[in-house]
Amino acid sequence: MHYLGPRGAAVALFTAASLVACHSAGGGSYSPALSEGVAQVSSGDFAASPQTALQCNAKQEGPEGTFLSYFATGNVKGTTFTALANGSEWVLEQYTKVKPTPTPKPTPTPKPTPTPKPTPTPKPTPTPKPVSVYYYVGTFTMKNKQTGCAYLIAAVKGHLPGEKFGGEALGLPNLKSGNTKSKLVDSGPVKSLVISHLSSKGGSGPVTLVESNDKAYTTGTITLTARTTIKEYDQLRQRLEQQIPSRDR
Repeated sequence: MHYLGPRGAAVALFTAASLVACHSAGGGSYSPALSEGVAQVSSGDFAASPQTALQCNAKQEGPEGTFLSYFATGNVKGTTFTALANGSEWVLEQYTKVKPTPTPKPTPTPKPTPTPKPTPTPKPTPTPKPVSVYYYVGTFTMKNKQTGCAYLIAAVKGHLPGEKFGGEALGLPNLKSGNTKSKLVDSGPVKSLVISHLSSKGGSGPVTLVESNDKAYTTGTITLTARTTIKEYDQLRQRLEQQIPSRDR
């Protein structure tokens, strides 16, 4: 089950709600749906509690233009995250403006509803399912001047729950608000992605992107600047929902 997923017109972003629903149902694989939906683009900044506030400080761009995203699974050994040869991808998308969805007409006031029968006492809310992962935030910068927000989810120890790898990295453009649609321009594998010196203050390292024919596309640097520890799936879901621009489908 992926916590962070491939992004773009070719592959939509994961939905955090599905992640939680999948785990609460007892596991299984989650595969992001194919989509070329309309995106209500929002800032890469996201709020959290005062004790664990994290913020992406990448330069805001767009909302129109062509922007880079990447996704990589990997493992953490010591204080270094290294992406796996398989399961990593980058996409280049072109965003164009679309007209906002019209505000629907007010719904007529319904007739008074008869007094309902007493609601049965609900069953006790189940105890939140525990998880223990580090959640890092920072920025990425490529030599061709592409920039954005960088994220890393890494198991505190061993592998992520239900997976055979220890972490997932994601890079997204920090787009200004606006109604846009996107189409895939280019894509290819992440040839290498290494983030070293991981600690409560973050970590950093190089990333190399290549075309599908292994021809060099660009190189750059990932710089993580903050970390928090998440111990419940609901907390993780909330952060992911705030992190990812919403998408109308």
